[in-house]
Amino acid sequence: MNVEKLGFAQRQRLTYIESVAYWEGRVDRPRVVGEFNVSENHVTKDFRLYKDAFPGNIQYDETSRAYRPSPKFKPRIGRGSAEEYLSLLRAQAERRDGSLLPAMASAVVSDAVPPPQGKLEAAVLNAITRAISSGTGLVISYQSKNRPEPVSRRVWPHALLFNGTRWHARAYDEEHQRFIDLVLQRILKAKAIDEVPPIDPAQDSGWSTWITLDVIPRKSLSASQAEVVAREFGMVPAGRGWIWNVRLRECLAGYFIYLHRLDVVDDSRRVIELKDPALATKYLAPL
Repeated sequence: MNVEKLGFAQRQRLTYIESVAYWEGRVDRPRVVGEFNVSENHVTKDFRLYKDAFPGNIQYDETSRAYRPSPKFKPRIGRGSAEEYLSLLRAQAERRDGSLLPAMASAVVSDAVPPPQGKLEAAVLNAITRAISSGTGLVISYQSKNRPEPVSRRVWPHALLFNGTRWHARAYDEEHQRFIDLVLQRILKAKAIDEVPPIDPAQDSGWSTWITLDVIPRKSLSASQAEVVAREFGMVPAGRGWIWNVRLRECLAGYFIYLHRLDVVDDSRRVIELKDPALATKYLAPL
């Protein structure tokens, strides 16, 4: 089976089937039906397709009425990595609303801190994504944190970015005459204008420039503590210590620093720090 030729939805279901079977030791039809909100007929075809494409990788257990990984199981669609499965659990936990039936719930109990449920009008997002796609602009009503009332602004969005907690539109702003980030939920209205941007988005250096932030275990940690922190953050050996080379767009650097509290001086709870603390001042946007 050529996995790349599968439709996105079916590929997601097959990856889910494989991952749950491997990590939890069993996966059944009700679990997949509940996860993807599709008919049992769809799921039956998915299991049949997987078995035909990868014979002997999973086996049906009539006693439990579930599929189990065979002794010679190998990941065929997914990577079989721990991160892949934990991402699956996180996605389940973040959208949990208490309505899942016990038969559909994960055999591995998990939960997560609920993400912000910001309200965004579909019409606003539609206008933004179409403007990005067509290379045209918008007149928006925007409620900034620096002004008491919404104001009308002419902007030309060229990308979307996620800062770890919320989505922004990266756009050229006529008022400020530069590229800025606009919080999507603060855009109250958006009307298309058939005008090309005054400045080519290719000139947005904050977006096109990539930088590397070097993050290390907190210097006050013992060697054993630092090694555990290195494992937690995926750091690699560097001389006598450890380092996390974080490569990201320059416009995202401030968000990364803020998200990990790398700008907070003498934070005893934080276990990591910037190798060059001056970068916090350079990249963190003022409040």
